Amino acid sequence: MLPHEICRQLGEVRFKEMFMSLNAAAMKQSMLEGGLSAIRTAAQVSIRKRNEEWARRLWGSVASDKPSPCKLFLFEWLRQTKTDLLTAFLDSISVPHQKGLTDADFMKDVPEERLLEAAKALLAHPKYDRRDVAAYLLFLDYSNETERFATLDLAKQLS
Repeated sequence: MLPHEICRQLGEVRFKEMFMSLNAAAMKQSMLEGGLSAIRTAAQVSIRKRNEEWARRLWGSVASDKPSPCKLFLFEWLRQTKTDLLTAFLDSISVPHQKGLTDADFMKDVPEERLLEAAKALLAHPKYDRRDVAAYLLFLDYSNETERFATLDLAKQLS
């Protein structure tokens, strides 16, 4: 599933929550990735208002019929806010990492059964929101050009 489809499936409310959890630099990068201006206007009298306007504009781009890039947005959201989820997954498949990030080619190196077992455990874990786990796993498949989690029908978990 493409990143913009993941974002679209999550829905407007969840997407905006995710966007608002990013730092300003990641927000700006996400806006630029979407081809949107990240310049503050006179109507944006506070940082909060600016961020809300940016979230509204970026969601409008994602919700439109044309594909909107969300790769950087999803990566930054995972990196900045879901370190414990990333760490839990990589630890469960014994992949060395630094705070949930790794250069290891684990999606191709780790047997599919082991990946699926770890994915199912995360989906069932009460600590993690199933939507977040599904977004992460779908993003892993997209980023690695694999379909290792296809049998889990993760799209149903997003909404």
